[in-house]
Amino acid sequence: MTRTYLDHNATSPLRPEARAVMLDVFDHVGNASAIHGHGRAAAKYVNDAREALSLALGVCAQDIIFTGSGTEADNTALHSAVQNGTKRVLISGMDHPATFMAARSMNVAHEKIPVNGQGVTDMDWLEDRLGRWETADGAPFVSMVAANSETGAIQDVEKAADLVHAMGGHILVDAVQAFGKYRWECEADYIAVSAHKIGGPQGVGALYVSPDAPFHNLISGGGQERRRRAGTLNAAGIAGFGAAAAVCEGSLGHTKALRDALESGLREMEPDIFIFSDGAERLCNTSFFAVPDAASQTLLMALDLEGISVSTGTACASGKVGASRAVTAMGRCDDAPKGCIRVSLGYTSAAQDVQAFLKAWAKIRRKSFNAAAE
Repeated sequence: MTRTYLDHNATSPLRPEARAVMLDVFDHVGNASAIHGHGRAAAKYVNDAREALSLALGVCAQDIIFTGSGTEADNTALHSAVQNGTKRVLISGMDHPATFMAARSMNVAHEKIPVNGQGVTDMDWLEDRLGRWETADGAPFVSMVAANSETGAIQDVEKAADLVHAMGGHILVDAVQAFGKYRWECEADYIAVSAHKIGGPQGVGALYVSPDAPFHNLISGGGQERRRRAGTLNAAGIAGFGAAAAVCEGSLGHTKALRDALESGLREMEPDIFIFSDGAERLCNTSFFAVPDAASQTLLMALDLEGISVSTGTACASGKVGASRAVTAMGRCDDAPKGCIRVSLGYTSAAQDVQAFLKAWAKIRRKSFNAAAE
């Protein structure tokens, strides 16, 4: 069976450019922290990747710290704020668990910034809350995803940054899903990104830290990354990240037409379909939708049997553990259908992938309707 991969927001296939440079690094021995020739050769791969990432993000290369994941990058930024005296943080309701769980594990008070029914962060609430900030809570710290991984809803991080900075605070922009899919213009204090979301290898992330932002290392040990993140550098993984970053921007432009074709086909088959955040600006590659008469896991397994790889988000109306964060934050638990599926396209996606999905969907739903009629 030929399989169709439509789960790029979970991880995107390794780009040929990343694979090539990683294989090159694997053929060379050397610790990037060593000062001899072999070490300097390994360090060049790291430095080249840092430059590529800085160009893609529009920041200074020296302000980028390589990490083991986007989660570690988020945790490091939050840790830096807490160590700097912040006693309360504001986290967008559409954020990744990397920030919510980090705040909980660090025993720092945190509040969710509400979002509207389209999954867009409430800036009026944020402005009002910052206006009532207590000095005893230290400098304000806000965490906000640039784009939600489930619905693809794009957030106004530019305005959020302006509001936070006006109060003397700092903002973390989690750009793990947004990086390479759209460009934002924001004077962020911290930016978290991850390699495997843009066609780099898994197990590599990065954190940009503004020179004006507080920083306290999360991992202690040796003097790697200018003493900001201890541990032997994953030179091959970092090189692959740099190669992917150099080619990712603009590579997903074709996915909007594919996503629109997919949603158009679904609407023809499913008059009661519910597409989340369809009234908001979304990532061009993401569609998160639901139908009322089937459970998410049932649909996911049926699609998998047909050779289609997608993800699921289970609406909280189902009463099951693991409810979709996006559905919960958007207040859609009562009126949204329970069978949620996320399709996310990528640089390898083509029209035949959408056609394969729609064909499989039609087959699955036809079987379901026939079974219900018996």
